[in-house]
Amino acid sequence: MKNITLNITAIILILTLIVSCEANKHISVTVLDSITQKPIDSVFIKVKSGKNGDYNKNSSAGYTNTTGNFETYMMIGCAFGCYDIYMEYSKKGYADKIDFNVTEGKVFLIPE
Repeated sequence: MKNITLNITAIILILTLIVSCEANKHISVTVLDSITQKPIDSVFIKVKSGKNGDYNKNSSAGYTNTTGNFETYMMIGCAFGCYDIYMEYSKKGYADKIDFNVTEGKVFLIPE
């Protein structure tokens, strides 16, 4: 009976450690024009997470608001190494931009 209790406790501990490695990542950026330094609204942002070239583990997408802000949350795995965050920015009149693991702060787009 003691071995069964010990085995069950070990399994619960291992599962708890694996599940606790999941993280709710907060992503918050402000997109600005690189020349005027003014916020850009309606920039389409696609956020993907994964690792080793496979960035399809989780994703989120949306547009910046009138103050250039974009905010989202997404679950990322960390059980066997944390996922990387891949962000794509696009808006007509600006060069597309890709960032890797830049999930906070200011992002500058270059007008075409």
